[in-house]
Amino acid sequence: MARKGAEAASLFEADIQIMGDISFAGELYLQGKVNGNIAAPSESNASLFVQEHSEVNGEIHSPLLVVSGKVSGDIFSTRRVTLRASAEVTGNIHYAELLVEQGASINGQLISLSAKS
Repeated sequence: MARKGAEAASLFEADIQIMGDISFAGELYLQGKVNGNIAAPSESNASLFVQEHSEVNGEIHSPLLVVSGKVSGDIFSTRRVTLRASAEVTGNIHYAELLVEQGASINGQLISLSAKS
C-alpha cells in the first residue's frame, strides 16, 4: 500500500500475482495480475495505471484510471478513465470523463456519472 500524498507511487512488477483486494492512495502502477478488487478513496487524487500485458479480474474504484492491459470487472471512476489502444475491458464503466483511443476494446455498458444527477 502506498503512502498518503500526491508524490506517493507504488509499482507491482510483471512477475507479481495478487490474490485478494488492494486498497491504495497516491499512484499505483500495475504490471502483474490481480484477482480481486482494487480501490482508492473516491474523493482522493489517487491514480491507477493498468499497464500493457497486465490483468485485473475484479472491480476497480479509482478517481483516475488509465488502462493499457485487460480488466474483467466493473470500473468506477469519479474523475477520468482513459483506455489506451491496447486496453481490453469486459464490464461496465461508470465514469465522470472518458477517453478511448482507437483500438481499445469494451464489452459492457458506458454509464456517465453526470447522467445520474
